[in-house]
Amino acid sequence: MNKCVLDLKSGKAEPWAKIQTAAYTLLDTPVDFEAEGHIYYCPEVIARLYSVTEILTAEGFIDKTWYDEWSRTRGEYVHLACHLDDIGELDESTVDETIMPYLEAWRKFKRESGFVVEQSEKPMANLHYMYAGTPDCIGHFPTGVIKRMALELHKDGTYKPDYHTDQNDVNIWKATLAVYFWKLNNLKRKE
Repeated sequence: MNKCVLDLKSGKAEPWAKIQTAAYTLLDTPVDFEAEGHIYYCPEVIARLYSVTEILTAEGFIDKTWYDEWSRTRGEYVHLACHLDDIGELDESTVDETIMPYLEAWRKFKRESGFVVEQSEKPMANLHYMYAGTPDCIGHFPTGVIKRMALELHKDGTYKPDYHTDQNDVNIWKATLAVYFWKLNNLKRKE
C-alpha cells in the first residue's frame, strides 16, 4: 500500500508546504526530539540534525514575519488535538471551543476520504542528508494514489485538500539542502 505524507494546516497551505512534504517523504529513521530548543537527535549520530522547518526558513521559503503568536499557538493546539484524537487519547472536554471546529474538520476529512492514519507526529530523520522533521501524519487512502498533501482545516469545520503531485519537489528539497549546507560550511559568520 502506498503511503501518504499529510501535513495539517490551521491556515492557508503556503507553496513551501510542497517542499516540506517532499522532505518528509525521505525521512526513514526514528529519532528523539526535545521540544525545548526544537532539537532532533539520534544517539548513534554525533553531528547535529537540522530541521526541515529550520532549513526552509533559512533559505527564504518560509517567512515567519506573517505569523503572529495567536496563529502559532492555534496551530500547536490544533495539531495536538488531532494527534491525540488519532492515537485515541483525546479528552474532548479539554479542547477549547475555538479549536474544536478544526478537529471536526479533520475528523470529517478522514471519514469522507477514507484516510487511515498509520503514524502521527513521529520525529524522523534522514541520516544520509543529516536532517530531521516531524510529519503530522503518515497514512494511506483506500486508492493508495495520493503520496503527499497539505490539508487546510478551517474554523468553520470545513477542510480543503492541497495535493502535492509535482515529483520535482524532491529535487527542489535536495537542492535546498545542498545550498543550506554549502552556506553552513563556507560562509562562516564573523564573531
